[in-house]
Amino acid sequence: MSQVYKSILYHGTITEIGHVDVSKGRDNKDFGKGFYMAVDRKQAEAMMHKKYREAVRRSRNKQALHFKEYLYEIEINTEYLQTLNVRYFEKADESWLDFILRCREESGIPHEYDVVVGPTADDDTMLCLKTYWDGLYGKVGSKEAKRILLHNLEPENLGTQYFVGRQAVADKLIQSIRLVGGR
Repeated sequence: MSQVYKSILYHGTITEIGHVDVSKGRDNKDFGKGFYMAVDRKQAEAMMHKKYREAVRRSRNKQALHFKEYLYEIEINTEYLQTLNVRYFEKADESWLDFILRCREESGIPHEYDVVVGPTADDDTMLCLKTYWDGLYGKVGSKEAKRILLHNLEPENLGTQYFVGRQAVADKLIQSIRLVGGR
């Protein structure tokens, strides 16, 4: 079955972007180290605001003027996307959970996919993941512990994200990146 991919995505950040550089992504994220884009503009705006608040907090509350917010609209080449090795998760189920657990436990890109599309488990989920890894939901890896973890992640509230972790893929996939908001 052919997936329907979005051609316009969004990225919210506190960094000015002229060109996507996947190496600037952080390790141990949902789908690995790379560049993430949101399907929903409001989701990207929320991430932009969250990154801004974290930067101010981590800088010991420097004046907020030292930081700016940037919201980008990204046009992707959906024809090229359909030629890639894509892992598509329709929903946050046990398969998705196993995938993000692996990516959050291992550095870099612990999979062979060019692009991954699926629900977002943002940094706010780290408390649930730590509780799971500490065995407080039951034996780590057990169906029961995973069932509880999935329930606590509230998958019905998760947005959809696109991930690309290889620069050569990003260079061909991303047709344009345009500033559309921020402050």
